[in-house]
Amino acid sequence: MNRTCIGCRAVSAPEGLVRLVAGPEGELLFDLAGRAFGRGAWLHPEPSCLMQAARGGADRAFRQAFGIVPSQFFQLFRDAAERRALGLIGAARRAKKLEAGSSAVAEAIERGFAELVIVATDARAAASQAFLEPWIASGRAQAFGTKASFGACLGRTDTALLAVTEPRFASEIRKAIEWTSLPEPKAPSARAARSISSEVG
Repeated sequence: MNRTCIGCRAVSAPEGLVRLVAGPEGELLFDLAGRAFGRGAWLHPEPSCLMQAARGGADRAFRQAFGIVPSQFFQLFRDAAERRALGLIGAARRAKKLEAGSSAVAEAIERGFAELVIVATDARAAASQAFLEPWIASGRAQAFGTKASFGACLGRTDTALLAVTEPRFASEIRKAIEWTSLPEPKAPSARAARSISSEVG
């Protein structure tokens, strides 16, 4: 069943939208996995739609005033996207669709299994390894998270490099990572001008 975006009011398939829910204490929550209980509303994960939702679209959809300003609304979305990306990384590991560590990632790349490489933003040495150069140049490697955040979701310490080996997981993780830096309208997108080599460290 198609849904109406509370930002632009266009009707779209759910696959192209993200879900908002009102929490038990009246707070707004982004349900990027689409599994939370409660009354929901939908919107496109685009800066203009998020801005319209923040400026009254969410209040109208839920018939209540949340008292949230656009900058807070965007940060809620970015935080939810970060949790979503880390959750998917953990799920990929449990499904044996993810390799962790320099040696395992290098082998996955060499054998043609890697779909997406993720480099921790505090891993300057890892990002400079020669086998990553074509992946960084082609945009198939993305900077995200930290060694500590990877360790927390994978149950291992000092993990700087990850390789996702299944296309569906890779696509969903890439999308969530991109959402973590979604800019507000008219604000310059740092993501567009940044390379992984400048992000890490």
